[in-house]
Amino acid sequence: MRAFGLVAVTIALIISACSTPAAPPPGVAEPTVDPGFVHGTDGGGTDRLAATVVTDVQRYWAQAYPETFGSPWRDLDGGFFSVDTNNATGTAPPCASDPREVEGNAYYCQSVDAIAWDRAALLPVLREHYGDTAVAVVLSHEIGHAVQQRAGLADGEPLRLESMADCYAGSFLRWVSDGRAPHLRTSPDRLDDALRAITVFRDPVGTSGHGTAFDRVTAFQQGFDSGPRGCTQVRESEVAEPTDADPNAPLASVLDTTAIADHFGDVVTERGGRWVPPARAARCPGASGPVGFCPSPPTVAADPAALAGTHDDVGDQAVTTLIASRYALAALTELGHRPTGAAISCLTGAFTAAQPHLSPGDLDEAVRIVLESDAVSRGGGTPMSGFDRIASFREGVRSGSGGCLT
Repeated sequence: MRAFGLVAVTIALIISACSTPAAPPPGVAEPTVDPGFVHGTDGGGTDRLAATVVTDVQRYWAQAYPETFGSPWRDLDGGFFSVDTNNATGTAPPCASDPREVEGNAYYCQSVDAIAWDRAALLPVLREHYGDTAVAVVLSHEIGHAVQQRAGLADGEPLRLESMADCYAGSFLRWVSDGRAPHLRTSPDRLDDALRAITVFRDPVGTSGHGTAFDRVTAFQQGFDSGPRGCTQVRESEVAEPTDADPNAPLASVLDTTAIADHFGDVVTERGGRWVPPARAARCPGASGPVGFCPSPPTVAADPAALAGTHDDVGDQAVTTLIASRYALAALTELGHRPTGAAISCLTGAFTAAQPHLSPGDLDEAVRIVLESDAVSRGGGTPMSGFDRIASFREGVRSGSGGCLT
C-alpha cells in the first residue's frame, strides 16, 4: 500500500488549534463528474471533486503514458473507494480491515489496483485549508503509484518511489495549468496552495517516508517543468544530512548576522566587487516588513519584535532565510546587477545550501518561509508567486551563487 499522508489527522488538529482558516479557496472543477462510479460514495461535494480529479488524471495518463512508456494506458481495474472513517461499522476498502485504518489518509492498493481516500477527515481538511488543488495533488500522487505498477517501477527504495509519485503529480498539474484538462482548472495562487499541501505532508524530523518538504517540492516541480519522462530519475535531497534533533536557536543568536555577511562578502569579492558589510538596524527608511534593505547608506533591517512570531511559529532557519534574502539584495546592488526576485531567491537558496550542519528540519523551515513570504523576493521588481520563489530558491541550492549570477 502506497499512502500519501498518515499524519493528516495530526496536521488537521494542529491547524485547527493554531489558526482560524480564511474563506476556502475557490473550486477548480468546471463542471464536476458524478461520483456514482466510486464505491461507498455519499454523492456529496467532496466525492464529486474526487471523482472529477481521478477522471481527469486517468484522461491525462491515457495520453501521457503511451508517450512516456510506449504502451497503452489501462484505467484502474479495482476502482475507487470513498471511506467514511467516522463510521466504524462501515465496509472497509481494499488493503484495510477497518474503515478507521484509512483515517487521515489516501492510498493506492497495489494488490487490487485500487485507490481509497478518507472523505471525512482528510479531503475536507485539505479543501478547507489548501483548496481543491490540494485534493488534485493527493489523488494524482496516488495514481502515480498505479503508473509505477504498470511501468514495472513499483519495486525500489520507498522514498524514491514517493518522490517519483510527487513528480507524476506535478506533470499532471502542469497539464491542468496549461488548460488541457476536461474539467479541472488552476492558477498561480492555486499552485501555491498545492505546494503548501505538499510541505504539510513532509516527513517529521528523524523519520523517512515521503521526503522532506524540499524533497517533495523539488520532485513536484521537476514533473511540472519537464513532464513525466524524467520522473524516474528523481531522488531525495543530498543537501541536508539526516538528524534526529533539530533545536531552535534563540532569536538573539539568529540575529547575529556575521556569518551571513561573510558569505555574501565572498560572493561579491569573488566577482571583483568591493564589499562593505551593510549596517544593521531594526528598521531603515523606506523598508517595510520584518526585514528590509535600504541602499543609502547600505543597511539591512531586521526587526526583532516583528520576527519573533516567525521564529516561534516556523523556526530559526526561517528568520535566517528572511535576513539572508536582504543580504542577497545588498550583494546584487554592490555588483551592479539589476535585482530581480528570481536572483534574490536564488542567492538565498545558495546561501542556505552553503550553511554547515544544515539539517532537514532547517531546510524545511527555509522552504516554508520562501513559499509563504513575499519578503524573500521583495525589491526584485515584479512580485513573484510562491511557486516561482521556490523554483528560484531550488536553483540556488542546486547550482550555488554562480548559477544565480550568470
